[in-house]
Amino acid sequence: MYTGFQVHVSAVRKLLAPTLASCAAALIVGQAMAAPAPLTLSDAQRLAVDRSPQIAAFDASIAAARNMSLNAERLFDATLQFGADYLPIARQLSGPEAKQALVQRYGREADRVDAQKIAASVDVARETALAWLDCHYTQRMTRIAAEQLKFARIELEGAERMYWAGRTSQAEFYAVRSMLVMFEDKSSELEHGERAARILLERWVGDRGDAPLAPLPTIDRIRLTAAALEGDLTREPSVLLLERQAAIAASDVRVAQASGRSEAEIAATVAKRDTLRATREEKLRTEVAQTRIMIDEWQHARDRRDRYARELVPLARERTLATLAAYRGGKATLMEVLSARRAETQAQLQSVEVEREVARTWARLNFALPETFASTPRSVSLQERGE
Repeated sequence: MYTGFQVHVSAVRKLLAPTLASCAAALIVGQAMAAPAPLTLSDAQRLAVDRSPQIAAFDASIAAARNMSLNAERLFDATLQFGADYLPIARQLSGPEAKQALVQRYGREADRVDAQKIAASVDVARETALAWLDCHYTQRMTRIAAEQLKFARIELEGAERMYWAGRTSQAEFYAVRSMLVMFEDKSSELEHGERAARILLERWVGDRGDAPLAPLPTIDRIRLTAAALEGDLTREPSVLLLERQAAIAASDVRVAQASGRSEAEIAATVAKRDTLRATREEKLRTEVAQTRIMIDEWQHARDRRDRYARELVPLARERTLATLAAYRGGKATLMEVLSARRAETQAQLQSVEVEREVARTWARLNFALPETFASTPRSVSLQERGE
């Protein structure tokens, strides 16, 4: 049977329940809003490209070149003075063929600047990916070192008690302290590396570089295949830029022919065009060979990563446990325990380092082409435009 006081408390609880629930919900929402959203790799790349002043400058140059192409007819009757990057002529052009050559010349200049923008965007996306991945892996290594340092400190406390109890020698006690200092030094070194990695990420993404990082993407698949490299790498930015420069040189040949230049001058522009085409072919072959080597390096690094994960790290862990059991049974020294733990730490750190190499090589391969990054404009080849 309820007393009057109990009835009063029950009534108060009923009145306050909605308010308390609202307060709790507001607190949860506030905490969620206060916590920054995890920074994904693709978000970091988009931020970096959007923040790049170089890419914005390319946009202005492209717009200016497109405008020149659209207004080439107005300039047609004027004397055309080519700059350092243009055909070195100054001549009054006339006739529809010369007019069309001039319009095309400006259009291809815009294409060249567009290729430069694509190259810059790909570079920014790739470097941002490398910085983001380095942050991930330095964090993991710092956590491993901190965990092992914690165990070493616990073991030092035990060694100190045993030393004062006369159960261990002074030499062993100081050896244990020296080992602890080595653990502390390694932990400090990795913490410095983590801070440096964050600073580099902030260089690309700004304030968002302080945000927690989202989970790693899959680094066991790449878009490129060795069999299709010669076709795929025609879209590689440095190859694409040479293709656009060769296209400009081809336009210069048509301008020279339409403007009535001498045979020697026309031959010089033809030689420049052919040289650029040959340079582009050599660059393509180089990129294909280097990419094949990189794919092999990525596959080899994956094998090493798996070997560490399946064999070396578990073996180092078993050695630590066995040595610790022997120590507790009086059959091993504390120094042997710490040496085993140090070897385990080194195996774990090396395992992470090998995986980081997998990830870094994956990033170089996966973000080698414009279409592999959403914010990078897709280039259109001359063949696709029918030129």
